[in-house]
Amino acid sequence: MNWQLLVAAPVIGFVGMMSGGYWGVGCGWIVVPTMLILGFDPLAAVGIGLLQMFPSTILTVIRQAPEIGWRKGEPGRSIALPLGAGAVLTSLAGRGLNGELVARFGAAPINWALMIVIALIAVQTLATRTRCYDDRMPEITPRRIRIAFGTGLATGLLSSMLGLGGGILIRPLLTGGFRVPEYYTSRIVRLLVLLTTFSGGLTYLFGSGSFDWTIFSISMLVAAGGIVGFPLGARLHRIVYDAGYAQHIHKSFAVVAVAVLTNTLLNMHGYATASRRAMLVVAALLTIYLALFAHYAWRHPKQR
Repeated sequence: MNWQLLVAAPVIGFVGMMSGGYWGVGCGWIVVPTMLILGFDPLAAVGIGLLQMFPSTILTVIRQAPEIGWRKGEPGRSIALPLGAGAVLTSLAGRGLNGELVARFGAAPINWALMIVIALIAVQTLATRTRCYDDRMPEITPRRIRIAFGTGLATGLLSSMLGLGGGILIRPLLTGGFRVPEYYTSRIVRLLVLLTTFSGGLTYLFGSGSFDWTIFSISMLVAAGGIVGFPLGARLHRIVYDAGYAQHIHKSFAVVAVAVLTNTLLNMHGYATASRRAMLVVAALLTIYLALFAHYAWRHPKQR
């Protein structure tokens, strides 16, 4: 293990998981390209991107889980549980399906599907508003609970295949589809990211039939930075939300969607190295921006 990896892994974990904590998503979109730059094969890169999220997120999720609400009719029982159950079930199949699809059809069909989904997410995020503050939680009918379970199935599969953490798919579903207020959305997404990345990451850790010490050790190196970055991002989210900028949190998430879309597009046209470096630049700029905007929001709270 060279000194560059020892330095780069925790830094990337901090930078990526800071934005992850802010929006309640994973940071596979930055960890996976970085691991590819450092010479890891795609399956190992995805495994590292998934596994590092568990130690990075677990303390924040445990602290915030009671705030979701778990009584009958509350978001925890009516949305988080069916989404989580579906996601965990299919996340275990992601690695095998990933290898099978790439072997049969190449990476292009997967990339096109991902690009279409991410483009729709970016448009939906920019064109909608999130419920917040005095907005009440809408009634969740049995039909919507079934939809949540089905969406969880799809999310868990895509998460473990692509190493994205699932949050980039779950967040727009909660804000746009279920009209969940931002207060609950961020907490539910952080919980589901923890579940999907842990269950999906285990399949990469034991994928070769034995414990993969390389994936484990590198993911823990990345997590060393993520353990600091994720709760810091969650803290910045609380500052911005409490200052009255919930709509900014919602719409700025489109930056992550556009970054993933750009990365995929560049990869498909043979600019893999450029795309990976671009993700590093985007992640660094996002870290600076989130810190500066949180400071601005704290100094200039809006009247709600």
